[in-house]
This record gives sequence, C-alpha cells and structure tokens, in this order.
Amino acid sequence: MKSLATELFEDIPTGVFDTLGSLVARPALAVSTTTPLGEVIRMLLHHRVPAIAVVDGETLCGLITRTDVLRSFDEASPTAGDAMSDYVFALPAHASIEKAAALMAWEGVGQIVVTGDDGEVVGMVSALDVARHYAVEHGYPVE
Repeated sequence: MKSLATELFEDIPTGVFDTLGSLVARPALAVSTTTPLGEVIRMLLHHRVPAIAVVDGETLCGLITRTDVLRSFDEASPTAGDAMSDYVFALPAHASIEKAAALMAWEGVGQIVVTGDDGEVVGMVSALDVARHYAVEHGYPVE
C-alpha cells in the first residue's frame, strides 16, 4: 500500500527543464555506520553541510544531520549509525525542483537525497539550495 506522500510525489515525467540534479553542486558526503560521531562532526563543520549520507557499502542506510548530532551527545561512544535518521527522503536527479520543494514542505525536512538512474547517491539538495534557485530565477542576486 502506497503512502499519501508516495502517491502525491509519484515520479511522473514533466516538461520542466530545471531538474533536481541541476542543483547538486558536489557529490554527497558519506560515512559508514561505524564512523565515530566526532569524525562526522568534523566533516559537518569542515564542509559546511547540513547533512551527510550514512552508507553500508553501497547501500544508503540513513542521513545524519546537525540536529541528529546534538541529540546523540548523551551516548557513550556514538557512531553515525547510532545517531542517523534512518528514514530518508530521496528523489531521482531527473525529478523537478518543484517536486523536491513540495516534498520538503510536506514532510518538514530540510534536505533531499538525489539519486541516479541506478539508485546510487549523486548528491543532496537542501531547502536553501531550492530557495536560492528560485531567487536567481526571479532575478535576485544571491552571491
């Protein structure tokens, strides 16, 4: 049985020229489930990103955000696997930016994992990336 969100955001080809993949500025950062949380914190700060993918080999297991890191400080030796959110929202690179914006708003999330044709993680797009796209599209400087 499909969820309401799945039905509303079904991947139906559109005539949109700007795709979610066009907003991916760099490959997604990824860590394994066993990566110590201290290393995740260093990566979040060094790369100035809101989230990092958590993988087990080639399989996407979850996402770890700055909020997830803060929530896990009480644990003894937390790892990325301990702190990650295991419910991840992903869309294919050919999905429309509008679809990503709608999914983020509907689910109340700040980032979407962008996948390639074979389901591999290509990158991540944040709500800020989407807002920046629309500001530029309407002629506002965002530099």
